[in-house]
Amino acid sequence: MGGPFAAEAKTILKKISALLKSGFYTLLPTCRDASRLQSEALDEHLSFSKRLGLSLHLLICKWCRRYGKQIRFLRDAAHEHPENLSDAVPQKLSNEARERIKRRLQAGE
Repeated sequence: MGGPFAAEAKTILKKISALLKSGFYTLLPTCRDASRLQSEALDEHLSFSKRLGLSLHLLICKWCRRYGKQIRFLRDAAHEHPENLSDAVPQKLSNEARERIKRRLQAGE
């Protein structure tokens, strides 16, 4: 009744369970690691172990899933409107800003 997909899913779950029992749980990333991995995955292909650990983390952490949606949205928006990126970021600090930074750095010394 479940078909071949159900059998394949069951096999995958058994393999994951075996990995977790064998100490693989130490590769399960923290939220900090998961956020870094999600950012990294936008730019490059992750290794199997990193993808697996990230996937497992995302299964249990709604906050990291939300973060992933947010960074994908921002990346997509930036790619759709590249002409607006240079307008949003000042190209040079004003003289006033430079002086303010100098004063604060000197006061901290």
